[in-house]
Amino acid sequence: MDHADLKFQHKGNEVAMKCEIIRTSPANAQFPADGFQSGVRFVAAVAESGDRLREMLAELVTRELEVRRTTPSKTPLPTHTVDGDKTVRGSDAGFLCYRFENGHWSKRAVFLPEQPSTGFTVARSSDVDDIQRLCRVYEASDDEGRRLIQLFAELSVSDVLEIPPAVQG
Repeated sequence: MDHADLKFQHKGNEVAMKCEIIRTSPANAQFPADGFQSGVRFVAAVAESGDRLREMLAELVTRELEVRRTTPSKTPLPTHTVDGDKTVRGSDAGFLCYRFENGHWSKRAVFLPEQPSTGFTVARSSDVDDIQRLCRVYEASDDEGRRLIQLFAELSVSDVLEIPPAVQG
């Protein structure tokens, strides 16, 4: 695999990631002169870049969720929420999996941070109010909005797991 460094600025701070190039193909197969596009896999964050990338993604996803929540054509958010941490078992599990099935939420502590097909998994340390808000927005969202919520949830998981790992410049 080829390797590359990806660097960009966000809010005046440099974000630098060590990457593996996993694919490269013409940007437009019909018009090869348009250049190429590559897919990369983040291997490691340089210095504080992992935190900066998570902050940037959290900001972007939060903004998109807020737009979806406040769009007049969307269904109003429901008033009922998940009942906090009262039913959690497995105190050693580092993650909480919230599943939305048949109009109801279930919650359980899990050891693997996999995202369920309906719902989301977050770090156990996540704020209860934030989780309840995610549940309400998830219920009122379409498939794309739900995908964004899962991405947001993955940010809390990646922070706990320190993904991507930090490396020194």
